[in-house]
Amino acid sequence: MSSIGFGLFKALVENNIPFSNLQNYSITEDHFRDKELSAYRFMRQFILEYGEYPRLETISRHIADELAFADLPSEAAEYWVGEVKERKRYTDLHSYMLEMRRSIEDHNIEEALDLMGQGYLSIRESYITKRMVDLREVQREVLTKHDEAQSTQELLGVPFGFPYIDNQSGGAQKGDYIIIVGQTGVGKTFLALKVAKSAHSRGKNVLFLSTEMPNLQSARRVLGIEGRFSTTDLKKGTMSYYGRERAGRIVNEGAIIDGEQGNYFQLLPGGMFPKVEDFAVVVKELKPDLAVVDGAYLLQAKSKSWWEKNMEVAVILKNLALNEDIPILATYQYGKKDTGKLEGVGGGFAIPQIASVVLSFEYERKEDVGNTNEVQSRVLRLTKGRDGESGSIRVEYNMRTSQLIQDRRLSGRIYSEVVEEPDLTEEMDDIDYADI
Repeated sequence: MSSIGFGLFKALVENNIPFSNLQNYSITEDHFRDKELSAYRFMRQFILEYGEYPRLETISRHIADELAFADLPSEAAEYWVGEVKERKRYTDLHSYMLEMRRSIEDHNIEEALDLMGQGYLSIRESYITKRMVDLREVQREVLTKHDEAQSTQELLGVPFGFPYIDNQSGGAQKGDYIIIVGQTGVGKTFLALKVAKSAHSRGKNVLFLSTEMPNLQSARRVLGIEGRFSTTDLKKGTMSYYGRERAGRIVNEGAIIDGEQGNYFQLLPGGMFPKVEDFAVVVKELKPDLAVVDGAYLLQAKSKSWWEKNMEVAVILKNLALNEDIPILATYQYGKKDTGKLEGVGGGFAIPQIASVVLSFEYERKEDVGNTNEVQSRVLRLTKGRDGESGSIRVEYNMRTSQLIQDRRLSGRIYSEVVEEPDLTEEMDDIDYADI
């Protein structure tokens, strides 16, 4: 019996459209049902063996349905692609609705909400078309990006807020999955907020989720970064009169500037173990320029084991960055016995492997662990770059003024000891990177 799936097959065969074009249309065997699926697999195998399409009569005979292509108009393949996709969306949505109804009838509201989120993501993904592209077409885009960078001499990516790291990496690029990894207490959250605020200060829209602290703490830290205030003073109410007045101006004037520029810094309600699907839904709806997850290892996913869950979350975030064409930054902890080793991230080596950029935030000296001094030093190491770039900088971590500031570029640093070097900050700032 004829159907829209057979209509698509007829268009492919009659117009000799390459079978691989189905990939360009984001059509897979999941879009077909019953005898359509049998026909799809037969056509694929026939092409593999004989290098050409079978005749329509041959397909009909193979699936034992002489009416498969009967009364089907000869429309363009694009028409049938649209029909097949729409049917798939309806089928999937109907399936999710039935499962949700069963969950509601069982009074399992949490499961019903999970299904709602999964269904939404699934339907949204179906509107994304992934196609093969010609190499020269993409290379022209490469040159266009080069010319833009050359004419503006500005960072085209989202800045990290540290000159050397930005110059080395080009900033956070669209589609990047970036991870910051460090020991407990080293300051990963502060670093993530510093990066987020740096992006926001450049007019970027930022979405921030912390799985480890309430929004009040995150907002307090960002205000500290903006005004060079002590977060302790902000928390205890011990700011001076003038400090309090200046903080008020920063908040009020910042709100006006955000309104005029039309950009935002949104804090998602976090807490322990939010679901990664919930985060993905918000990203798809708000479409920020940068999304940050502080404590990605605490996001919930379907997998039960710790390693599998972390890997599933990382894959979802990576695909989210690629599909939404935005950079996503996530923080992770080193394993207790694997500090400084990428295989100690999230229980295995896989997460750093799929990341575009890996930044390791480390104590400068082992004796700095647990240090309560207001001014300390850290090392920010570009462990993995998109194109093999690497490097490290010494960072001044000033808790009195809530600042993380690049101090110097490091070279030849051995992990167990610090090599005294001259301050290279001025020398580095004078470098014309366009001439290198």
